[in-house]
Amino acid sequence: MEKVIYDFYSDLFDSHVHLPPYHLREDGYVIPSVLPSEVRHAIKSMTNRTAPGPDRIRPEHLKSLPTAIVNTLARLFTRYL
Repeated sequence: MEKVIYDFYSDLFDSHVHLPPYHLREDGYVIPSVLPSEVRHAIKSMTNRTAPGPDRIRPEHLKSLPTAIVNTLARLFTRYL
């Protein structure tokens, strides 16, 4: 019985919960990570059929990005904060 209880609580407190990392600036201000869901929401809120910028990328192109690219963008945006 002791082993069952030990295994149960070992698994319980050893669970791996993913929390977004936080970055600490030199002045001590904590910068939260940009989440992929925030990037996806920002892209989806863009108006279609608008003129592209100097990069010639239209909102329609961004809206069809695969999840892996959105995740990469979120990591890059976090790094640039």
